[in-house]
Order: sequence, then structure tokens, then C-alpha cells
Amino acid sequence: MLIRLAFFWFLTGILLGCTQQPAAVSSLEVPAHKKIDTHQVLTGDTLYSIAWRYDLNVRRLAAANGMTQSATIYPAQILTLDMRLSESSKATLKSPSKTVLPRKDMSSTPVSTRIESSSSTPKKSVSALLKSEPKRPKLPLTAPATILSNQRGAQKVVKSASVGGWQWPVRGRVIERFNLPKLRKGIKIKSVSGAAVRSSAPGEIVYAGNGLRDYGKLVIIKHSEILLSAYAHNDQLLVSEGQRVEGMQIISKLGSSGTLHFEIRKDGSPVDPHVYLTK
Repeated sequence: MLIRLAFFWFLTGILLGCTQQPAAVSSLEVPAHKKIDTHQVLTGDTLYSIAWRYDLNVRRLAAANGMTQSATIYPAQILTLDMRLSESSKATLKSPSKTVLPRKDMSSTPVSTRIESSSSTPKKSVSALLKSEPKRPKLPLTAPATILSNQRGAQKVVKSASVGGWQWPVRGRVIERFNLPKLRKGIKIKSVSGAAVRSSAPGEIVYAGNGLRDYGKLVIIKHSEILLSAYAHNDQLLVSEGQRVEGMQIISKLGSSGTLHFEIRKDGSPVDPHVYLTK
């Protein structure tokens, strides 16, 4: 009887001791997020894709690293993301590049970046749009029927969806709107599988690949020194870097989800595409 009683108290002590153990690791306070201030270049990276990843202006990124947009970057190279420019870097910003060099094959080294092309100046209708920040209009729930398209690839343009040079990239319904506080840097347009995606305005292809996480197969178009647009979640890319495209030119085909993620960046920062598409 005494042995059973002693065993009972021994077991009770063990159980009480367990309740006083430190909290599980998962319940401990998570340390503050550390700001990323450098980037290690990967095969396939360009200055444009790196700038897009971190919401930076590509010219400022190049200048902060003491280079121009014509410079060559290499896999494993470390680039600073600190935009506090030195005086020499500021001088670099004042001298945009003049020509365009195509990037070499993704598997080759080094990774080549783009030099700005003097022929990449957009049409007057687009450049005129840059003179003042457009006022925010009432947002539509559906992208206008800018093209008559189906899964067989009909490509007849019917009517411009906007005024001022910007047009809807695909026919469909807006299912997610721009909302920076919720980290929605663009809009999502629901279309159909295999739908043709068109450039919203004239410009130069500065990125075409799948090296940016969460974007899938992505196309980035440069429309001016401060305006870029992006077309993500494609199944097939129909353009290459350095190529000049016109407004409403087919640049890609959507994947099985039939959903296009579309963004516009102004001076490196995301802006609401509706402001431009409904101008």
C-alpha cells in the first residue's frame, strides 16, 4: 500500500513539473524582420528584374552600384539595394544610356543587362500622360472588350479601351484590385485559358522569363524612363528582351487558369493600373 502511495505522489510531481516548462518555440515572440539591403545576382537576372523585385527605379539601382544600365552583371555578384547615392552615383543618373544590347542565353555567363535605347521613346500619347498625375476615376468592375478573341487565337482589334495610349491587355473581368496595404501591387483579370495578352502601350521588352518568384512566366515592358508595365502568369511568351512592341501587340498567351496579373510601376513604385487604363 505504501509503495502504491509513493508511486502516486512521484507521478503527480512529474506531471506538475511538465506544466512549468518553457513555452513551445512556435509561441515565442518572432524577431523583427531584417531589411534586405543586398542582392546576390542569379543566372537570368537583369537590372530590370532585380529592380522590379525590390520596387526600385532601375537607374537608381544602377547608380547606387556605381554602374550604368549598360554594365554587365554576373551570377554571384553582390549588388547594394541602398539608394542613398554618392555624388558620383548621382552624376551617373543624369546620363541615360543610348543603345540596346540583347541578353545572352540564360545558361551563359555573364548575365547581360540592358542599355537604354533612344528609339524606345513612346508615342506622344503616352509621353503626354506623364506630364501630370492623372486623377483617380470611378473604377470599373470589368475590363472593356478591347479585342475579339477566343481560344483559337482570333486577333481582331475592335475598339480602344482607353484614351491616352493605354489599353486593357486582355479581355476579362477584374477579380482583384490594386491595394498596397494588402500587398496587391497590381490587378488580376480573369479571362480564358490560352487567351492572347497584348501590350497596353508601345515600348521595349526589358524582361521575358520566369526568374521572379510568384510571377510565373513574366513580361516587363518599358514605356518611358519612369513607366513600366508587367504581365504575369503566362503559359507562353511570344517576345524576347530588347524587342520593340507596339500598343495591342500580342506578347504572350495565358495559362490554364486564364488569369492575368497586370502591374504598372512609376519610377519604381507600384501604381493603380485603373488610373491609366481608364484615362
